[in-house]
Amino acid sequence: MELRHLRYFCAVAAECSFTLAARRLHVSQSGVSGQVRDLEQELGVALFHRNQRSVSLTPEGSTFLGEARDILERADRAVEMVAQAAKGHRGKLKIGLCGPATAPFLPRLIREFRKRHPDISLSLKDLDPAHQPEALVNGQIDVGFTRGIPASLRGTLASEVFFRESLIVALPHGHKLENTEVISLKDLAGDPFVLYARESAPELFDSILSLCRRSRFSPNIVDTPNLWQSVLTMIEAGEGVSIMPESVKHLRSRDVAFRTLRDRGSTIDVVLAWRASAPDAVLESFLALLRARRAEVKRNFNQW
Repeated sequence: MELRHLRYFCAVAAECSFTLAARRLHVSQSGVSGQVRDLEQELGVALFHRNQRSVSLTPEGSTFLGEARDILERADRAVEMVAQAAKGHRGKLKIGLCGPATAPFLPRLIREFRKRHPDISLSLKDLDPAHQPEALVNGQIDVGFTRGIPASLRGTLASEVFFRESLIVALPHGHKLENTEVISLKDLAGDPFVLYARESAPELFDSILSLCRRSRFSPNIVDTPNLWQSVLTMIEAGEGVSIMPESVKHLRSRDVAFRTLRDRGSTIDVVLAWRASAPDAVLESFLALLRARRAEVKRNFNQW
């Protein structure tokens, strides 16, 4: 059964005339008559009483009219939804968070995006950077905030640096350098280090080790928790010092002193990543908002 058959049938029912229905549809009267006749043959019943003076619905036609109108309304609604999705105004988007790195700015951007696109359903999933690439590949998320993309997936995933975040020093209360505002990494060479686990954020871990090598020492790593709050707790307890992204200082910590790191290159990327295989208008709408707000995020990152 074709939608065209239903449209012609409903037009005739509304006008009670094949001639008026043809004018309404901008087609020939014979075309309307033929389409309705085909529909009646397919259904095996007469839908109209016809004579030279009038056209009226049969009981079967009256029963069928409500269903036909409902089908056409659903079809029109589906077409509109597809059109809205193609324009990036309707659909779903699954976003991967990057712990403290996204906490200062992403909530307000999510609220802005929802206000602009109320018919797009958003879901948020907290994933450490190491697991975001796999989650993107298998469709668990559509876009992620992470620290980098493995070389093996650079053809599968697209990415761009959203902004660069400073690395800072975290010291326990009472540390000899607590009152020093800007610290060189070499001044920490004799301290035990508590670092965020490499299996959760390899780019971060390797960047810190590289900075230490440039300062000509290998850090004495005493523990590698996979939760930032655990890293801070261990520093509060006096277990060691740490190098961490600046965003971590937004987490609650009472006896931890955060200090600027003097060393050149002491930054870590916040990377946007998504599947490169197929264009997605909803995703493009979200990326467009992020790019438009990038400078604002960089400028206000420490104040939010």
